[in-house]
Amino acid sequence: MRAEYTPPGYKEEGFHCPHCGVYAHQDWYEVSLERDDENGESAEGLSLCYCERCNNYSVWVDEKMVYPEYTTAPLPLADMPEEVMLDFMEARDVVSHSPRSASALLRKALHRLVNILGEDAENISEAIENLNKKGLDVKIQKALDSVRVTGEEAVAPSVIDPRDDEKTAIVLFNLLNLIVDVLISQPRMVDNLLDKLPDSKKRDRDFLFRARIG
Repeated sequence: MRAEYTPPGYKEEGFHCPHCGVYAHQDWYEVSLERDDENGESAEGLSLCYCERCNNYSVWVDEKMVYPEYTTAPLPLADMPEEVMLDFMEARDVVSHSPRSASALLRKALHRLVNILGEDAENISEAIENLNKKGLDVKIQKALDSVRVTGEEAVAPSVIDPRDDEKTAIVLFNLLNLIVDVLISQPRMVDNLLDKLPDSKKRDRDFLFRARIG
């Protein structure tokens, strides 16, 4: 599984499919549309791209994808909790048409994530401060202030804020992924690495840990 997002590109053999969101091989087909006239001229610049993962097509005109509509929003990390991911993906579907709606969904998703991480999202600013103590960078808190998740101008989840634009939504997408990466993905990766240690090393590790906190 590829960790980095590869956006769709004209005639590229592989990228993250705009339909299924999975990195997959893409097959390309040139399409000629004949006109109903005596000359039989054809329209140029139309291509179809077939995803071998989900069997769906994307449509390209003059080397640009026109279907499905392209978004610059990132995909969610694989470790994102399912209920948070549902809001994330719904926001991703609408961000090009309604960034205000997408931002409201993403603030709702952030509150869900904070609750899952063991904090009370009713007091979101205090909850983020507690997450800072668990390893979340304070710079992320400052970024959350800037997009009105925390701070004096914080907007309640699911509330439409007329100040939100697509740039705000993109920041919210990325902040969600950052929090998941720092507080879920990275600890899980460390646990997986430690689980591969020989039993003797695990005992030494546990002894050192108890000595440090004793």
